[in-house]
Amino acid sequence: MKHVFRHVADQTRARPEAIERIQRRLVAEIGDPVEVRARLAVVPAVADGAEDRVLARLAASQRQLRPHPARIAVLGTLLAAAVALFIIQEQPLELTGSLSATEWQHAQPTPLVALAFQGEGVLGGNEGAPHIEWRTGTLKVEVEPNRGVKLDVQTREAVVRVVGTGFSVDRSALGTTVAVTHGRVSVACEGGGNSMLGAGEHTVCMPTTAAGLLGRARALTEQGAAASDVLVTIDRGLSTAAPGPVREELELARVETLAGEGKWSEAYAETSRLVSGGAGARRDDLLHLRARYGFAAEGCRGAAGDLRAFYTAGQASYDELVVLADCVNTTDSVLAHDVLVAASALATTDEERADIAARLTVQ
Repeated sequence: MKHVFRHVADQTRARPEAIERIQRRLVAEIGDPVEVRARLAVVPAVADGAEDRVLARLAASQRQLRPHPARIAVLGTLLAAAVALFIIQEQPLELTGSLSATEWQHAQPTPLVALAFQGEGVLGGNEGAPHIEWRTGTLKVEVEPNRGVKLDVQTREAVVRVVGTGFSVDRSALGTTVAVTHGRVSVACEGGGNSMLGAGEHTVCMPTTAAGLLGRARALTEQGAAASDVLVTIDRGLSTAAPGPVREELELARVETLAGEGKWSEAYAETSRLVSGGAGARRDDLLHLRARYGFAAEGCRGAAGDLRAFYTAGQASYDELVVLADCVNTTDSVLAHDVLVAASALATTDEERADIAARLTVQ
């Protein structure tokens, strides 16, 4: 039987070029040749006495078998498999590294995995099961199929698992978008819901935190998305937001979205409710919005009170002073004159200065 061990050892002995290739890869990833040699020195070898124990077990088994050439051949095959599986153990190479690039970069952390990325993330796991924490930007992944590689990509909103395929993960303020070029992937969204995607399919995992949903709402607004879609995102954020700055920003975004759709009465009512409730650090901004929305919804009746307060406190803008002067001109011409004088001091263009001069002349 010893010749079987020798045969297996000969067949599984590491080739010099393979050892050199692994050493180069370790040095490239770790950066310290001394550390590489230290790691290789602790790779487990065949335990003492392992060969004798296997031979003893085989001898006991042979006493229970009738000698037959076919059985001996099968026994040799099984022995080779046993030795390869239990004695010669291959340790997977641990992966560590940063993925960060403002322009497209390419990397091949293992012979069976290729990456293209523009953004930021962290690579971990091992050669058989790479793990990527993707933070922002776009990551494209290609995994050699049918080679047993179990790769996953995790973002704040999703976990993507794959065995042999090509796909991309894009993380932005909108959430995490997963698109498959070929093969199949499973996607588990943090907010609930699992998807199995095939070639040409994609899905979006939305943010789950109030701050994340605020970012999504702002991104949707910048992209010109429908107000209804923006409001759905804002309302979802408000449903989980605790009192504080994030909630105040969501509330402000909501009234501005309503006004952007020309829903002045709704925006005015909502802003008035928020101001009555305190409105936190955004109170001054909401007061000015209430005056604007109130004028759009109800004319002078809805804006005059706030505009007078701004004028008295010296906080009115040029446009607000002009509107206030128009609103009080028929009932208090002296106040209207004083307001226009104050507006002239805030005029920044020749057109604005000419307009104020004309109004004062009429008075």
